[in-house]
Amino acid sequence: MKLFLLVCLLGAAVAGKNKKAGKEKKDSEENECNRIMKKAGISGEFAKHVSHAIHSLTVEDIKMYFNKNVGEDNNIPVVNPMLRDSPRVLEDAPYMEYDEEFVTDGMKHFDVIMKGVNMDGWHLTAFELLEKLSHVYHMSEIWAFAGKKYKKVARRLDFDSDICDCVRDVDSNGLYKYLQLTAFQIRYPGITSGNSTVTDSYMGGFLDYHIAYGLQERPKNLVNELMDFDFSGSDEELIQGVVENLMDESKFEGPMTPRRRQENPKSTGSGVLVSSKS
Repeated sequence: MKLFLLVCLLGAAVAGKNKKAGKEKKDSEENECNRIMKKAGISGEFAKHVSHAIHSLTVEDIKMYFNKNVGEDNNIPVVNPMLRDSPRVLEDAPYMEYDEEFVTDGMKHFDVIMKGVNMDGWHLTAFELLEKLSHVYHMSEIWAFAGKKYKKVARRLDFDSDICDCVRDVDSNGLYKYLQLTAFQIRYPGITSGNSTVTDSYMGGFLDYHIAYGLQERPKNLVNELMDFDFSGSDEELIQGVVENLMDESKFEGPMTPRRRQENPKSTGSGVLVSSKS
């Protein structure tokens, strides 16, 4: 089901229907979309599963696994890999500028991770090098598997249909909210853990922790709080609200290694990221 949902979203987004979702739907329209998606067999946990599957997509990844004709105006929202920058969630998957001198996908991903090792605030700052590499290969596995299903589903979908219209409406179907939550959990590991040792540190500013805390399954009692949460505002303005209102059931246990932000971060090279938004 998760892979079908990913394919449906990508199919709607990259099929040439480059229209941004408008204002959030009225309650009656949202209820109609819920009915349409349920009738189509789409899980009520659509947003949770798809947010994980797309959160780190790039234009090159979409071209590689799904559609070679996609460009920077692709309507696929992702978490901003520049973790100190705004916005937290990009409206379009960005170019990552993979080094085309490498032949294999694995080496292209490896090269990007290695170039970003010493860049302050770039891409999973709380992960060690091996964990960063494992993450990108894990996501590649998901995309490669989904890509095999993509063409079959794309041929059967009417991209002007009500179902695809509802899937594209990321503001109303909850996908945008889950991406915002994912962005906070990546930027501030353990922020939803309920562990005050971790969360209190974030009240004073950006502090990187390397901790054994993953993006666990979010319990159902968090869904309503998440859908009602207003993510408009800076990290500093929202941190306390995230800590108090979006706590999940995953408790942090284990040692922490704090890593404070560098005063004068240095890049190890160019070509790591070119955002689609200037």
